[in-house]
Amino acid sequence: MPAEKSRFVVSADWVEKQLGAPEFRIVDASWYLPAHNRNGAAEYAAGHIPGAVFFDQDAIADQSSKLPHTLPTPSYFAEEVGKLGISASDTIVVYDGPGFLAAPRAWWMFRVMGAKNVYVLDGGLDGWKASGRPLETDLPEPKPAIFEISFDRKRVTSFQQMQDIVETGSRQIADARSAGRFTGQEAEPRAGMRSGHMPGARSIPSSVLSENGHLKDLATLRSIFATAGVDLSAPVVTSCGSGVTAAVITLALESLGHTDNTLYDGSWSEWGSKEETPVVTGPAEPIAASAHGPLTAHVTKLEMTAPPKASLPVPVNIQTAIMRTHEIPLPFYRFLHRQVGARWHWYTRLRMTDAELKATIHDPRVSISVLYVNGAPAGFFELSQQTEELVELSYFGLIEHALGLGLGKWFLLQALYSAWQANPKKVVVTTNSLDHPRALQLYQQFGFSPVETSSALVDPISETELLQLLKRDNTAL
Repeated sequence: MPAEKSRFVVSADWVEKQLGAPEFRIVDASWYLPAHNRNGAAEYAAGHIPGAVFFDQDAIADQSSKLPHTLPTPSYFAEEVGKLGISASDTIVVYDGPGFLAAPRAWWMFRVMGAKNVYVLDGGLDGWKASGRPLETDLPEPKPAIFEISFDRKRVTSFQQMQDIVETGSRQIADARSAGRFTGQEAEPRAGMRSGHMPGARSIPSSVLSENGHLKDLATLRSIFATAGVDLSAPVVTSCGSGVTAAVITLALESLGHTDNTLYDGSWSEWGSKEETPVVTGPAEPIAASAHGPLTAHVTKLEMTAPPKASLPVPVNIQTAIMRTHEIPLPFYRFLHRQVGARWHWYTRLRMTDAELKATIHDPRVSISVLYVNGAPAGFFELSQQTEELVELSYFGLIEHALGLGLGKWFLLQALYSAWQANPKKVVVTTNSLDHPRALQLYQQFGFSPVETSSALVDPISETELLQLLKRDNTAL
């Protein structure tokens, strides 16, 4: 099985096939520091991907701010990208020259402002050119569009919030600047600004997250965060020099299913310029030894004694398919478990040996059905025929990218229809306080009743253990 890649990154092959398609927009968001000796606007004029519009990161910004390319107001952003012919419902692919320098910043901005289908071109324009793909110099004249704003304010951290984070340690701080700037050994590119880092920050230079213009695979990204001392189960705020490359870390976090993250928009250009802000030099603090112990989960067992009476239509505007597997490959099953259950501490199956897992999921009494959305795996459910009269819904859930599409209730209903096909007298399910916070409510809404409660200890999985398990799976391939 190939290494897992980010769902937010698309290949040049795919993009080339989409050129000219309705509601497909390609955006050149190239931006460079003076040290790069490159000019994004000039390179765009000299040759860009056909149909691409130029997203000027210094112009589509808060012009009243003294800080560089600060996030603009939602209304100004909507006005400017509307002039570029982009609406929030479009499929948007953003690129820059090298691949993962400035494009993630535009990717983040579009998402913060309400666009859902936003991606970054793997390899960037440099890779596009190197592979001999088409370019054009004509400047497009896009038809103006209306960009419907849905601003997610909680994904942006202000200076006042950053002060509180540094003081209280309420969020981990991931700094995307170079290691030398982080430690204070290198001067900041902006004159007169202190170098060093915020107390408690962790160094994750944005350049280590990609290689030759390609974002690294998910296993490698996990390893990078673990080595830097960033706990992917805890909140993170990203920062950099001026808010651009911080978005590269944000992209990597989101690719790993981490959603409790914000971006400090002022970043070091704001923090490092103030006399009253604390600055630390030298390497990051040593990583504390893990003191994780078992988590206490409050368990609820529920049962239903009659098939569901509800009926829900298939979600519109997306292609769905539910396929029952036959002797599902172990690596694919583990992939589903990680993608669906990592947030909810589903670790038991991941820790099983191949022999143990095979005996469990290839048992003829067990059935596993996978949901596909627009051709990609999006979730699964697992049923176990305990007796002729009893079926257990052992696992049910959606992968992160399928959330928010209106699939949850409909997919659960399909799972229950499948469970009742064997004509049992009851169907049971168990949930606990570490599961999705609305899981218990959802099961009751569809006809389950609580019949038993208890407590259980759940042994969390460490980043080191997870990497060992991933290595085992990759070795087995």
